[in-house]
Amino acid sequence: MDLSVVIPTLNKVALLERTLTALEDQELTGFAWEIVVVDDGSGDGTAAMLALRAERQDSRVRPASPGRNLGRAGARNFGARHAAGRYLLFLDDDIVVPPGLLAAHLALLVAHPGDGTIGYAVTEPSLIDAPHFHYLDTRAVAKLAPGPAPAKYFVTQNAAVPRDAFLSVDGFDEEFAAYGFEDMEVAFRLEESAGVSFHALKQPVPQHVHHHTLAEYFAKKRECGMRSLSHLAEKHPDRLAAMGLNLVIDPPGRQRAGWPIRLLRHGAQGWPGRAVQALVRHWPTGHDSRPRWPRLYFRFMDLAVFACYRQGLIHRPETGSVRP
Repeated sequence: MDLSVVIPTLNKVALLERTLTALEDQELTGFAWEIVVVDDGSGDGTAAMLALRAERQDSRVRPASPGRNLGRAGARNFGARHAAGRYLLFLDDDIVVPPGLLAAHLALLVAHPGDGTIGYAVTEPSLIDAPHFHYLDTRAVAKLAPGPAPAKYFVTQNAAVPRDAFLSVDGFDEEFAAYGFEDMEVAFRLEESAGVSFHALKQPVPQHVHHHTLAEYFAKKRECGMRSLSHLAEKHPDRLAAMGLNLVIDPPGRQRAGWPIRLLRHGAQGWPGRAVQALVRHWPTGHDSRPRWPRLYFRFMDLAVFACYRQGLIHRPETGSVRP
């Protein structure tokens, strides 16, 4: 088996059907491949739908059910263990792939033995009704030219790695039980312990069929700060600076940040941070909800996300507070 597409899913049966239909239309001449779908405790008919698909003649769908909810990291690890492919391609259950995506991943993987690929996704156009979607669609690998990609851009909505390397580092860290950072964290270990480098896959680009308001997006970033950021800092303190996260949190056991950064943190968690978030919430737009003065808008969005991380961090339930 050459490739296993691993998709965790939870109560998104309609979106999952759309995702699987697009996947089963892929053409991979000369390659053997499968689609491993991990039903992570759905109660909406997902299991029945997957069983029907798996029974079809020549179906590539292989349902895998742990029998309980494992969370994102655990579900992907479960799928990887049940996969048979030499390479694992991680997708989300709301990603609609265009023709040629799997072939493009495999072409890069074969051209760079032992390495991984990082693609990205853009929001389905019909869902774009606010400027933050344009911000999201131009992040990470979307900013790069074809070629090497840093491990910090690894995202499980569209990225592939050699299965042996993934298993050699014990897969995703399941202590990342909440939203955020589990994907880039496993990429750091793949790079450091398994010698995996990453390559940006620029074309083709799948569509992300998921609408979230700016408030919902900010809430996810606060959750990252509240529950996942500290664990990332503990595991990879030397990576924080390259990610800009040293502005948010001090690496454990390291010297405390100087007063300019502490002052910045204080502002982010207080009214200046809230003011920046209000500013981007009311940013003027033009055609197709595109932000006016996009470079300036993107810079303020970066600041607003930074503020969310900090706001979440200072309200961690296990401590109640952190050092300024």
